[in-house]
Amino acid sequence: MVALSVEFALPSGRQVIAIIKGRRGAQRMTLRVDPISHRLVVNGPARVSKRDALNFVAAHHDWVERRFAALPSSAPFLEGAHILFRGRPTLLRRRDGRGAAIYRDGEAPELDIAAGDARFERKVELALKAYAHSDALSFSDRLSPHLGVAPQSLALRDTRSRWGSCNSKGDIMLSWRLIGAPPKGCEYVVAHELAHLRELNHSARFWGHVSALVPDWQMARAWLKANGAQLHALGRGGGL
Repeated sequence: MVALSVEFALPSGRQVIAIIKGRRGAQRMTLRVDPISHRLVVNGPARVSKRDALNFVAAHHDWVERRFAALPSSAPFLEGAHILFRGRPTLLRRRDGRGAAIYRDGEAPELDIAAGDARFERKVELALKAYAHSDALSFSDRLSPHLGVAPQSLALRDTRSRWGSCNSKGDIMLSWRLIGAPPKGCEYVVAHELAHLRELNHSARFWGHVSALVPDWQMARAWLKANGAQLHALGRGGGL
């Protein structure tokens, strides 16, 4: 079955777009709310019908309502707005003219972006990606000598399911949205992918490498799990 998109209203009146997907070998239906697209994903057997899928949603509408209510608000890149930057609420400021973004740390951090009104959101995104790449390279350069390995390349993407990945050629890919996490979160993900250059698995030896690089990695992973939806909300809702 090809994925089917259906728009309907929950009992509360909330309008929802559901993506119904039939999968070969699936024995039952499951639900999840995509924190990025804010759509309900209904997975079921290969020949699941639209009627059966919507009946399944109706039977679990309380769960669906709670999941949507728990989604973080969008965080558009608007002048005067606050976004997460390196784990801290940071004010977005705009200045006329040209030049690099300026980050002012302190009790009330600010990110100063040179841009006209029409380009402000795009320039914020580009600045965040540049900071994310710089931070990731810094962590990689500091940690990789401890493992005796170095990535062939380190690139940024806008991923949905994983904060990072590594292939057998030594190429590392990270989500640029890690710039919203505390630095320890980015450090952990970099360490995780570097450890894959030694062990392309999740064996005890792999986790031993991660622990050697970042002893308190469990706290960083827990933060990402608890707050990942906020990172995915960065830039959403502002017209990007």
